[in-house]
Order: sequence, then C-alpha cells, then structure tokens
Amino acid sequence: MIKKFEEIKKNTPELITFLKAIPKGADLHTHSLGASYSEFIYEDAIKNNDYYDLRTNIFLTQEEYNKSDKSREIVTIEDFKNNHSEKMFNAYSMRGWDGIHNGAKHFFNTFLCALSSKRTENQMILEMVKRSINQNVKHLEIISECIPEDLENLFINSLKDFKFDLKNAETYCKILDTLDTEENYLKVKEFLDESENFLKENGILDFSVRYIPFLCRTSSSLKDFFVEAYLLMLYCIKDYRIVGVNIVEPEDDIFSRENFENHLEIIRFVYRYLSDKYLNSSKKINLTLHAGELNLTRSPLEDMNDRICSTIFLTRNKHEQKFPATKRIGHGVSIPWEDNADELLKFMSTNKIPVEICLSSNDIILGIKGEEHPFSLYQKYNVPMIICTDDEAVSRSNITLEYLKAVKNYNLTYEELKNLSRNGLEYSFLEGEGLFIDKNYNDIREEFKNTVSLHDWKQKFIDYRELILKNEKLKKQIELEISFILFEQKY
Repeated sequence: MIKKFEEIKKNTPELITFLKAIPKGADLHTHSLGASYSEFIYEDAIKNNDYYDLRTNIFLTQEEYNKSDKSREIVTIEDFKNNHSEKMFNAYSMRGWDGIHNGAKHFFNTFLCALSSKRTENQMILEMVKRSINQNVKHLEIISECIPEDLENLFINSLKDFKFDLKNAETYCKILDTLDTEENYLKVKEFLDESENFLKENGILDFSVRYIPFLCRTSSSLKDFFVEAYLLMLYCIKDYRIVGVNIVEPEDDIFSRENFENHLEIIRFVYRYLSDKYLNSSKKINLTLHAGELNLTRSPLEDMNDRICSTIFLTRNKHEQKFPATKRIGHGVSIPWEDNADELLKFMSTNKIPVEICLSSNDIILGIKGEEHPFSLYQKYNVPMIICTDDEAVSRSNITLEYLKAVKNYNLTYEELKNLSRNGLEYSFLEGEGLFIDKNYNDIREEFKNTVSLHDWKQKFIDYRELILKNEKLKKQIELEISFILFEQKY
C-alpha cells in the first residue's frame, strides 16, 4: 500500500479519487453557515424572497422591502434571476474574489448574505452531512446555533438592569442559576430534537453529528458574552448532542483585541463555576477555541506573542498557566510568533492538545499557504493535527481537497495520512472510551489487541457488543479501522 500510494501521489486526478474514497475520521471544525454552497442558497433564496439588493447582496422579503429605502438598486427576484445571479454567486463565496483585494473582508461578508436567503440551518446541515457521507467521513462536529432565540433572550434579559462588571461575576451566575430549570432545558432538547428529526426525515439514519455552539468576539457586548458563555456551557453539560463551546469572529478586530483578556477571564470564570456546580455530572464542558488565526499583515507582533498559549490556559498570567482548560485549538497559524514557541509546542505534544488545521481558509483569509503554514512545524514537534474544512462552501473547497492540499504541500506518507484521519475521531468530543491507549495508534486496548482481519472484528463485535454500543467513540473508531481494511483491499 505504501509503494502504491507513492505512485498515486504523482498523478493529481488519481490522487483526488484516492483521497475522496479513503475513510476519514471526522471534520471537527466546520461552520454550518459557511458550508452551504451559493448554488443551493440560490435555490432557496428565490423561493423565500421577493427582492435582491444589488448594493449589499442581501435578499429581501416583501415585508423587508417595505421597510427598506426602496432604492432602484433593489431589484425584483425575477430581475435578479434574469440579470444578476452571477453577482450573487460571486458575492456569496470566494468564487468572486479577485485575489488582490482584502480576502478576509470578502470571506466574512458572505455570512450575512447567506442568512438573508432564509435557507434554514437545518437545510445547511443536511447539505453538509450528505457531502460528508459522499466523502467517507464518519463524524461531524458542527459549529452552529444550538439554543432557541427566545431562551437566549430570556437569559440575557435577566441581567438587563445590571451595568456589567467582572467583579460581580458570581452574583451574575447566581441570578442565571434561577433559569437553570427543567422547563428551559426542554426547550433546548426540543430544538435539538427538531434538527435530529429533520436529518432522519431526509434519509440520514446512521451518521454521527454533534454540535458546538459559539461565543462572538465582536458582535456581543461583554455582558451578553458572559450570559452566552453561561448558557452554552450549561447546556454542554446537560445534552450529549452539544459537545463543546467555541469562540468565533476575527481575532484582529478592534473589539476582539481590546477584550481578549476579558473574554478569557469570562470563559475561565464560567467554566470553573459550572464545572464545580455540576462536579458529579458524567458530562463535562469541552472547550475548542479559535486561536492564532493571525499573521503580521493583520496583527502586530505583540498580539501574537501569547495568543495560543493564553487561550489554552484561559489566562495571560504566566503564574496561573498550570493546567490547560482548552482541549483543541482552531487554526493556530501564529504559533511561530509565540514567546517560547518551543516550550509551547512541546507542551501541546505532551498534553495532546490538537490543532484543527484549515488550509484553504488560512490561504484565503491570511494568505498563508505551503511552506509558510506551520503544518510542518506542528508535525516536527508531534503536535496532533486534524484536517478540517472551516467554511468549505465559502472557500469553494471540501474535506477531500483539504486532504489533497496536505498531501501535496507536505509530502505525506500513507501512514501519516491514515493517522490524520484517525485523529478526527481520537480528538473528537464523542462520548465514551476510545480504542487506543493514551492516543497511541500502536497501542490498542486489551480487548481488541491482535484484531487485524474483518473476521476478527466481526467476532469482537459479538464478544464485546455491550461495551462497544455504550461507547460511541469506540464504536466509531472500530468502524474506521474496518473501513481502512475494506479500502486497502481495493489496492
């Protein structure tokens, strides 16, 4: 297989075919709002709207149009379909980026455009799941909305009479505790049930999907950020489908820069408060945070000196950086500029803190690709990496293309490729114990040692059926190993 793969690498179309078919553990960093292709957004937009604003590339219903300035630049849907659809396709993804002007601005502008189409998040997620199944992905952890808007507003309004001060954090939590009721949890459960049922009704019956709600760096005030941190971490503990909490929006934004330490302090306080409150819960809070999505074009050196390290420990105070709280890092591109980068890389390797690698978006947003990307640096220090799509539709990419870029840019061996795939499940937030001991793929747990053939695995399923079914991570990892056997038999 090793020699065969080296031959396949010489022919890009053949390599694409190979990489599309190879089993992939998981995509752990993918935003629902950025994963819906503009062609599919178009199909829903023309059904759900009456007008299109050529200035902003926003769709409008009749009601929204009535509240608008009724400019001549707002055209009817029929006019849009006949004369302006190409403009929409270019605006809603990087398809229309000229490669010269600000790629980051073009990238982030696409999200508001997509929302205006009225394509539902469930429809976007269904599109993502079908595309992932087509490319032999076993599991998705989707950065998406998980809390009903009315419930979020209820929590936010509970602190509306307070002027926010972090010194009063415990008081705020005590007030929010009064909303920690069974009735409110049922609203979250129904919201997630609806998403789950939508997938089932559309033929998705046996695919693993989990959700990661997100905090917003720039569009939330500090008070709202605090409330949302409480809300999202609370329901991360309470529902198995919400497996972690993330933080989004550009790190180089002025508000993000000014409040980097405040955001860390809020997350740290709420994380500790709720972890203590639910100390005996079997479900824990998992944090996977965007960090180090920066370069010198978009950020001064000073901002990158400790961005990743501080995010891992949720504090800039060196004396308090003892126990890592963040379990995964998204992007991590600015790692070479960290103070004591050597120590940090060794720490991440020893403590198995992985990086969610998003090659296409790092290229588009930051202009970082190939040898300029720290992929090889992480590889050198044996820091775990997971290949992810980030916003595949905006980037006009997919998980196969991300693997292709990794293989071609960094000359991966078949074993390295295979382990990158395994990393997706090993570092997922799926519940239960996994297949491997201490995340070492050469050290399989005792029950499954020396299991190499399909017949062996079939027997193990019979012998350890109860154990496998109660550990979702174990189940998925066994499925992946079986898929590798079947895949390799073809070559």
